Amino acid sequence: ESRSIVILSAPQTKASNVGMTVLLLGQDPELSSYRVQVLKAAGFEVISPTSRKEAVHAIENRQFDVAVLSYTLPNDLAQEFADLIHQSCPACPLIAISESAWDDSRIAPDDTVVGHEGPDALLEAVRRASSKRLRRVK
Repeated sequence: ESRSIVILSAPQTKASNVGMTVLLLGQDPELSSYRVQVLKAAGFEVISPTSRKEAVHAIENRQFDVAVLSYTLPNDLAQEFADLIHQSCPACPLIAISESAWDDSRIAPDDTVVGHEGPDALLEAVRRASSKRLRRVK
């Protein structure tokens, strides 16, 4: 499988993202690292646990504004994380990054991004979700 890296220009709305925290959950360390870089470059704070134990701890004990589940997670683990997120932070929007279409409707993401659409699609989904969260909280 070949992957291309897309270099992003500085996002115009970086300042509006400052203070927003994204929980990023996935099992491919290289892909997660790239997504963390993209989100941080856009001004988001990112929590990206590297194990199931760290992820559960982060979901239960950290504050975040948006959660992102990657298709690199096995379905049962994605389901577990989605359930924990819905319980621990009911107002947090959940974004699924899928290979084609998110197969497990039990996860019920607020938004879905197809992985091959690239980092701009992820950034737009996170921005939409974070602005919806801000409206819900106010």
